[in-house]
Amino acid sequence: MAADRRVLLTNDDGIDSPGLAALYDELTEIASVTVVAPAEDNSGVGRANSREASVRDHEWGYVVEGTPADCVAFGLRGLDETPDVVVAGPNPGPNIGMHRLGRSGTVGGAAEAAHLGTPGVAVSAYDVTVGHVREPDRETFATTTGFTASLVADLLDADALEPTDYLNVHVPTNPTEPPRTRITRPVDDFDVTVERDGDQLSLVDRVYDPLRDDVEGELPPEEGETDRRALQDHDVSISPLTVGFDSVEREVLLDVLDDGD
Repeated sequence: MAADRRVLLTNDDGIDSPGLAALYDELTEIASVTVVAPAEDNSGVGRANSREASVRDHEWGYVVEGTPADCVAFGLRGLDETPDVVVAGPNPGPNIGMHRLGRSGTVGGAAEAAHLGTPGVAVSAYDVTVGHVREPDRETFATTTGFTASLVADLLDADALEPTDYLNVHVPTNPTEPPRTRITRPVDDFDVTVERDGDQLSLVDRVYDPLRDDVEGELPPEEGETDRRALQDHDVSISPLTVGFDSVEREVLLDVLDDGD
């Protein structure tokens, strides 16, 4: 069965990330895996791509001197392989919120795959006490990578994803009790605090991580299941997403343009 499943694995933390090694070990138990990962850390680059990038062989696949999007493009268009799914991660910290979807290199890798017609799964690990995973090693990611491999196997066996779908998944590294798995939406409220000291600016994302120990206060009430709420409850969050932008104001805009004639 594993040989029938084909996974392209990438990340934004680079080929030497312990999380990538841990996830590769888990995924090879359930699928044929090809790694195409950046040579260096590319955190926060979103779906940025390059006009040119060098590539070299690696024992797991390939290393690209470029971004996660470059890696996915090479894996899907530059190799004689047809992956069933692209998995990006695991990131050692949360990527929650609508505003993070375009900023995260991890999510960017999965979204790039969906734009190219192959479903993607972006995986982020989080520490239930402080948010970001501090000094991570392979063992740190055991819960996250085990869940991811099981999820990928189930998704492929059920043929559950359309080519333009991608998932933004968060799994706790150190749950105090077995976490629930919740289908969520990315929280859509966003604010930033900006302070100026001479020619220096300090910009603080005020809603990024509900687990940060330097942020005080309770989360505001939220309608429905959000990724942020799931993390605060120390649960697994799976946000199903798809490419494309549908404007609900299209007809209104057309009326405005017609009125201007």
